[in-house]
Amino acid sequence: MSQVDDAPFGPGAAPPLGPGGAPPPPLGPGGAPPPPAGPGVAPPFAAPPTDRDYKGLWIGLGVGGLLLVLCCVGGVFSIGLLASSSEDLVSQQASSVVRTYLDALRTENYPRAYDQLCSDITSRLSRQGFEARVAQPRVVSFSIDSVTATNTITVDATVEREGQPPVQQHYPIVQSGTVLKICGGV
Repeated sequence: MSQVDDAPFGPGAAPPLGPGGAPPPPLGPGGAPPPPAGPGVAPPFAAPPTDRDYKGLWIGLGVGGLLLVLCCVGGVFSIGLLASSSEDLVSQQASSVVRTYLDALRTENYPRAYDQLCSDITSRLSRQGFEARVAQPRVVSFSIDSVTATNTITVDATVEREGQPPVQQHYPIVQSGTVLKICGGV
C-alpha cells in the first residue's frame, strides 16, 4: 500500500494531497470550489436572481403606451387634415379654371379661353371653330355657384349671355398633366 492509501481520515488527520503532492484548493461557501483567479475569468455560476420592484417597469410601459397612442391619433388627424386641405385646393383650382375661362369669354379673349380646354375638346375643335361657336351671343356676366368633387370634378356656374336670361352651366373638369382643364360644357 502507498503512503496516501494508509493515511487516516477524519478530524485531526492531514488532508489528502492533490496531484504533484500539493494540497487541494480550499472550498468556497456552500462547499463549491472558488472561481479561478485572474482578470477576465467568469465565475462558474450566475448571480442568484433578486426580487425586483416592477413599479418602475409599469410606469415606463404606461408612458410608452400613452406616447404611442398620441402618435397614432396625431397621424390619423394629420391624414384627415391633409385630405381635407387637398380637396379644398382642388376645388379652388377647378373654380379658378372656370372663372378664367368665363372671364376670357366675357372679354372676348378667345385664345385664352381655348387654352382652358382639355385635349379631347381641342383635338376635335379648332381654335377658329371654337371662336365661331362661343362668340355669339357674347357672355356679359357669370358667377361660380358650386364645385362638386367626388369621382369627377364639376363646377356649376350661372352664365348670362347678351339678350338671354341667365343659364346654369355644368363644366366637367379633368386633370391634364399638372393642371386642371375644362372637358365639357362648351
